Parts: sequence; structure tokens; C-alpha cells
Amino acid sequence: MDRQIMKLKILLLLFSSLLLMNCKDEKKKNNKTDIHISKSKDFETFLKKFKILNLPLVLEPSKIQDVENITPLSKTDLKFIDIKDINPELDNVYPFGILADTLETFKIIYLFPAESYYPVIATFNKNGKRIGKENLNIGECGSDCGFTCNEYVKLYSDLKIYSVDSIQSYECDSLGEKENTLRKYTRFKNGSINKNGKIIMSQIFEKKQ
Repeated sequence: MDRQIMKLKILLLLFSSLLLMNCKDEKKKNNKTDIHISKSKDFETFLKKFKILNLPLVLEPSKIQDVENITPLSKTDLKFIDIKDINPELDNVYPFGILADTLETFKIIYLFPAESYYPVIATFNKNGKRIGKENLNIGECGSDCGFTCNEYVKLYSDLKIYSVDSIQSYECDSLGEKENTLRKYTRFKNGSINKNGKIIMSQIFEKKQ
């Protein structure tokens, strides 16, 4: 009789343990599902902040500096582009646009703060995981004595990328530009985005004009 009672207690203990383990597993599963749903909603909200961009597309960084009427990305948005080198309390990142072809991946362009805003392209899979990001411009243009520069970025319909700075520069002294020191050249790079969202960008080349 005592043995039967002992066996019954052991069976009840095992059953209770299994039930508790199942409850914990179900809770973990539900928590993971909740996190996934939350992240999906955040990513959808993030994407909606970008206007549709059709290709081919030409960007002139000097002409996209007016961000007064653009709502900056939120702290929740910034986690998708994984920005670590700015203080979101002091500097804003602005959404510029999303490429119209979203069949396999999402490709967005945002404006990153520096001396002036410059365009960055980032790609994501359908679950919101970032695949890659690259600066689109060369970044050599600025203002200095004897220095003039025009920059643009072109994105083609086949997702090829061409970025160029066309530069004219003179040597300068205390009196200003020095005669017969004019130098004309371009600095450029090429790139592409493959169907899996990987961004491939060349090094920067220089060519005399």
C-alpha cells in the first residue's frame, strides 16, 4: 500500500514538472512572438517615413540640404540603421526616400549629419534585418580659397551607382589664387546593389581633366 502511494506521488511530481516546463516553453515562445511582432510594426513605421524614389535617379548633395520640412528619424528608427557615432539628442538623421523596387529587399536613402548632410544608402531584408549600408557621395566638396566643386550621385535602373566630384582648384597664398596653378580633375567611385541587397562599392579613383 505504501509503495503504491509512493509511486502515485512520484507520478504526480513528474506530471507537475512536465506541466511547468511546458508552461515555461509556451511563455518563451509567446514572448519571442511578441518581440517579433513589435519589431515588425516598428520596421513598417520606419519604412513609411521614406518617400518613393523611381530610377534612374540623380542626387546633388548640395541641393538636398534643406531639411526644415522633413521630420527626423526617431530613436526607434535609428536602431534599424545602427548609428553609433552621433548623439541623437543633438544631431538629426533625416529620411530621404526608398527605392520603388521592394520585391526582394528594401533600399532606403537617408541624410546623415556632418558639415553638411550627405546621402547614405542602406538595404534590408523583408524581416527588417540590415544587409548593408554605404555612403553615396565622395565627400570632397567644400569651400576654400581657389576651390570649386560640383558633386552628384546617379543610381541607374539596374541598381548600378556612379558618384563623382568635379573639381577645379588653384594654389593660394596671402594674396589669393596664384596664377597658372589651375588644376582640373574628378574623383569618382562606382558601385552596385545585387538582388540579395548586398552593396558593392569601389574605392575612390582620380582622373585629370
